[in-house]
Amino acid sequence: MSARLFDLKAISFPHQRFWLHVCGWLAFFATPFILPVPVFKQLPAYLFYYLVITKIIFNLVLIVIFYLNLLVLAPGLLRTKLSGRYFTWLAVLLTGVILLDYGFICGIRDDLWGFFSREQLSDPVLRNVWSRDLFNPFHIVANLILFSLVILASSLLAVLSDRSEQKAFSQQIQLEKTNTELLMLRQQISPHFFFNTLNNIRWLIRQKSERAEDSIMELSDILRYMLYQTSHDKVELAGEITYLVRYINLQKLRLHPEAKVEFCFQTDFNSIAIAPLLFLPFVENAFKYGIDHEQPSLISIILTRSGTDLLFSCTNQIFHPAAVSGSESKGIGLQNVRRRLEMYYPDAYELSISAPGDYYAVELTINNLIHE
Repeated sequence: MSARLFDLKAISFPHQRFWLHVCGWLAFFATPFILPVPVFKQLPAYLFYYLVITKIIFNLVLIVIFYLNLLVLAPGLLRTKLSGRYFTWLAVLLTGVILLDYGFICGIRDDLWGFFSREQLSDPVLRNVWSRDLFNPFHIVANLILFSLVILASSLLAVLSDRSEQKAFSQQIQLEKTNTELLMLRQQISPHFFFNTLNNIRWLIRQKSERAEDSIMELSDILRYMLYQTSHDKVELAGEITYLVRYINLQKLRLHPEAKVEFCFQTDFNSIAIAPLLFLPFVENAFKYGIDHEQPSLISIILTRSGTDLLFSCTNQIFHPAAVSGSESKGIGLQNVRRRLEMYYPDAYELSISAPGDYYAVELTINNLIHE
């Protein structure tokens, strides 16, 4: 069970709710002493104080059960939907409550029976309450009602708290979405990429190369994709692949003749939606740190599937180890990707970033993304 369920702060009680709990429990403790039960005034002192002390202990146990259900059992039921486990725990707790009450009564059962037999022999209700039966039906029903009230009240609070947390989480997602969209426009593609691409296109135009027009169209498509597609929560994976192909083609304009870029991907990704520009920071870092203008370089990018999981990997050589290690811990782009993965695919992704030898490797798995 998640440790978050044991955190008292997860309920986020304001001060007003704290004092409401305090007043509620004070009233709960005081109720037996303010009800008009004249017979208790006739009890011997040792019996009266014994009943008071055991009642306090019994109430403390009910308080523990209340918060156990509020913080652990009910949230677990809401999270996992395992009703069998939940009701098994309730049955165990109810049995414990009945046995505890029986144990307290057994300590003075004979004395109480003797007292009520002498003082209230003509009252059938009191005789039934303090009968000598091993498990008095009256006590069992009373404990069942009290236990049910504690469980119902704590379950209601747990549901209200869960709804409040879901609402706050939805608002946080909306805020993160807005911030992420702004970050994508400002940070996802380095301005140097555009400057270098425009300079390369200008050089192609001067050389009257046929590639100049194609490069202009690819740059236009990239800008159009960023402006109009990334505003959506999800985009088609096929469109994301096309975007990466165009990005790589433009990056190749400035590469060393012996630099090699491999982008392998499957073509059966129809109707698969994914968060936009999710892979771009990894590809951008590969070109930024994995290319040397004076010696051969290799960048390998693979996008494939394994069952219902989507697998992405990006591997490049390391020519400047110090720069790579610094970017790994402080890079805004990578931090942004981690936040977006946690927001869109919580507990459904695996991200591994390593530098084995002279290579920098990124492996990302998004679980259960592909539905046949």
